[in-house]
Amino acid sequence: MRSRDARDAGDSDRTRRRFIWLAGTAAMAGLAGCSGGGGAEPSETTATTTQSSGSTGGVPEAYATATSLDGTQRNPDSLSSQEAVSYQDEPSEGRQCSTCRYYIEDKNGDGVGACAIVAGEVDPEGYCVSYVEYEG
Repeated sequence: MRSRDARDAGDSDRTRRRFIWLAGTAAMAGLAGCSGGGGAEPSETTATTTQSSGSTGGVPEAYATATSLDGTQRNPDSLSSQEAVSYQDEPSEGRQCSTCRYYIEDKNGDGVGACAIVAGEVDPEGYCVSYVEYEG
């Protein structure tokens, strides 16, 4: 037969284990609620982004249907978003937009260009996963 102290210690261990389990469960539920996987806010953000890009694909009119370094004509209706191609404003391992076949050079003197296949203005030193070296 177990002594009273041994039984109390066993009850204490079960209580501690239950507390830890409940605390862990509560923490996981809290983190899941903070992940931002649903709700109306992302849809509103996406709608705003789409509306702001306009009929030119988010670039000045001079770039709307301009031609890239390799002669690819830009079609504002069939562009990938910068997010979809992991666009960044800095080069990656020596590869940058200004040496890509799809790059459209600066046409208005502001120092940025565009891309024949990606929406929005493009930094000449930027990079994305659609990069293909221009060999012209």
